[in-house]
Amino acid sequence: MTALARPLATPGRLSRLARWAIDATVGTLLCTGPVTALIALGWLTRRQGHLARDRFGAAEEAPGWLLGPREWNGHPTARLGRALGGLAANIRTGLIALSALAVWTLPFSLLWLGAWWAGWENSFNKGYEQALVGPSVFLAGTLLAALILPVLPFMLAHLATENRLSAAFELRRLRTLIAQAGWWVPGLMVLSLLTAAPFAAARGLITTATDWAPRIEDLSPEAAASLNGQIALALAALAFLSVWTLRALAARAYAAAAPRAAGLKPGLWDGTCAAEAAVPAKARPRLLTWLCYGVAMAVAPGVAFLILAGQFLDHAWWRWLFHPALTLPWAG
Repeated sequence: MTALARPLATPGRLSRLARWAIDATVGTLLCTGPVTALIALGWLTRRQGHLARDRFGAAEEAPGWLLGPREWNGHPTARLGRALGGLAANIRTGLIALSALAVWTLPFSLLWLGAWWAGWENSFNKGYEQALVGPSVFLAGTLLAALILPVLPFMLAHLATENRLSAAFELRRLRTLIAQAGWWVPGLMVLSLLTAAPFAAARGLITTATDWAPRIEDLSPEAAASLNGQIALALAALAFLSVWTLRALAARAYAAAAPRAAGLKPGLWDGTCAAEAAVPAKARPRLLTWLCYGVAMAVAPGVAFLILAGQFLDHAWWRWLFHPALTLPWAG
């Protein structure tokens, strides 16, 4: 008798596929607006921490969108925690992650916002003698961004794993983490660049839509509103899935580098999740660390350019501060 063919989809695979589809759908819908995108940011951060801790061997229940942990003893308070605990945790974690991102990104995004304002103000007033102010300020912001952006994926992974705001500002731990991450540092920066590219392209397509699709001008108000809704939903899906991928890979990079950093500097990492999974490690050559970071810094201005290009095609000022590739998974 011939052996039975192996089934293409086992119950476990079908369950994971269904779970992925549900998470993608819920996350996409939440990313259509800035307030609900905060919930998606919280869930993505909690999931990132779950992935890292799972690699450390600390198995735990995966984060949910609405429900809290299964531990429930019948008490009314515990029952409420089970019913809404996941939503409350997502909001709390979203606020923590957004606060940390704001502190890290505002130094250069405010400069970009100021350069954008200065450029339009100078153009309106025909002050050509101040024409260099806007580009100079933007360049200063870009140089600052090049220093900061390579750290962001690791900062968020550390914050997610430790589940506390103060983790985002533990600079000595982050420094040892970056040193052990090696080529993950420029790799994640390249992924951030690829994440930002579709949003700049989308702004260009939307702005020039009447040139390559003139029929849009003839749409009825109802049809135009329907088209706008479809575009917003597509951008929300792109934002959620892009950040989901970036955070998952950053969690893997963190789970690989943090135990080595904890093994190299055990006193520095005491009390952290990584300390429980610490492994012996040697200090990496400083030249290699600086080379990896230098490559990441060389890629970072590409992200700034894509944000600049998208912004000058669509003049919504808040996108300087809440770009989906950097902060909130909301395309605006």
